[in-house]
Amino acid sequence: MSQKLKHSRIFLLASILVLMTFTFTGTGCRLMKRDKRAVAEKKTEEADKKLDAEYEKAREQHYDHQTKEAKKMMKRTKKKASKSNMPKKRKAQSPKTCS
Repeated sequence: MSQKLKHSRIFLLASILVLMTFTFTGTGCRLMKRDKRAVAEKKTEEADKKLDAEYEKAREQHYDHQTKEAKKMMKRTKKKASKSNMPKKRKAQSPKTCS
């Protein structure tokens, strides 16, 4: 290969590389930019996770500070609540017929 052909290929590859770099990092390309909505959703998810973790920690702390009798009572109340808060099945209604 001639020297001139090598230089032209190198120049072509370099120009393609530069063009691709500008395409992906330029202001007009949305591939590398994050959508504002996605950023806001991620922030709210992180805040929700943080609040959930704090709530769980406070709940466990509250439970740990209770006496043995209070813990038993809380356990019984939780069982009663889970049984009484069950959704009740409705009877299937028979279709009304006009006579």
